[in-house]
Amino acid sequence: MTAYIARRLMSSLLTLLGVAVILFVLFRMMPGDPTAQVISPALDQAAQARLKHAFGLDLPMWQQFFLYLKNMVTLEWGQSFTTGQAVSGLLGHWLLNTLLLMSAGLILAVVIGTVLGILMASRRGGALDHVATVVGLVFQAAPPFVIGILLLIGFSYKLELFPSAGMVAAGTDLGSTWAMITSVDFLKHLILPTVTITAIYLATPMLVMRDSMLEVLGSDFVEFSRAKGLKPSRVLFNHAARNALLAVVTVSSLILGFAIGGQIVIETVFSWPGMGKAMVDAALQHDYPVAQAAFFLMAVVVIAMNLITDLSYSLLDPRIRFGTT
Repeated sequence: MTAYIARRLMSSLLTLLGVAVILFVLFRMMPGDPTAQVISPALDQAAQARLKHAFGLDLPMWQQFFLYLKNMVTLEWGQSFTTGQAVSGLLGHWLLNTLLLMSAGLILAVVIGTVLGILMASRRGGALDHVATVVGLVFQAAPPFVIGILLLIGFSYKLELFPSAGMVAAGTDLGSTWAMITSVDFLKHLILPTVTITAIYLATPMLVMRDSMLEVLGSDFVEFSRAKGLKPSRVLFNHAARNALLAVVTVSSLILGFAIGGQIVIETVFSWPGMGKAMVDAALQHDYPVAQAAFFLMAVVVIAMNLITDLSYSLLDPRIRFGTT
């Protein structure tokens, strides 16, 4: 087990290194001059040279690359070219906001989808099976901004049940993060974007769990469990569902990757101050420190979740080992 974890960790670190190299190259191939954000052409040559030296822009490219890797490892991401604020502080705030929103929606999607998949498989061909399949596929096919806008029109503008934008009411200062996320105001702002995310990603775990359950329910060990006289609910949840969960665990890491990309749309529709919009703004403004760190940080989140998924396999099925399957 220790060797298995070590190999997975090494694989993840190598993947992160590859992501860091790609980001370094891509942002320097983009059109435009990032130094224009901090170095005015009106300054004399001596002043421009001093500023380039302060930002390390006068170094050869290979030295900039190793300095960049060092900063990524030590989390010394410098200051934003556009705001002058520390990048680490900005990213910490944006990432927390995104994780609060994303985790709420994805957890609900996976939990509800998994339970529905189990019930659909146990009632194959029934009303629940047909209705849940149609509704799930409709939500999956609909563009995220359409679902979000319809929810805003219906529940925010027409019925006025929920706020339409932001995380808390404008001008509200709740102090600590804990005070904010436990406040009624924050929970009201969280409901509509969370429902949107849940609706978008519900179909995948639901249908995967349904198909996996149908396969497992025809297995010999399930028939043996029934022959022993075990309760149908125990056979369904304790025996069949546990073995069928591997497929959902696998697809959950894929959902996370798609969710990070789709988060930009959700955060824009609901004016949620997270990583999505910040990444786009930084890329458009050639704010290298913010853009590189933001994309790298999101890559860390995705790779970490994939690592957790891989390691969870061995807990659900001890037969699975790296390099032996």
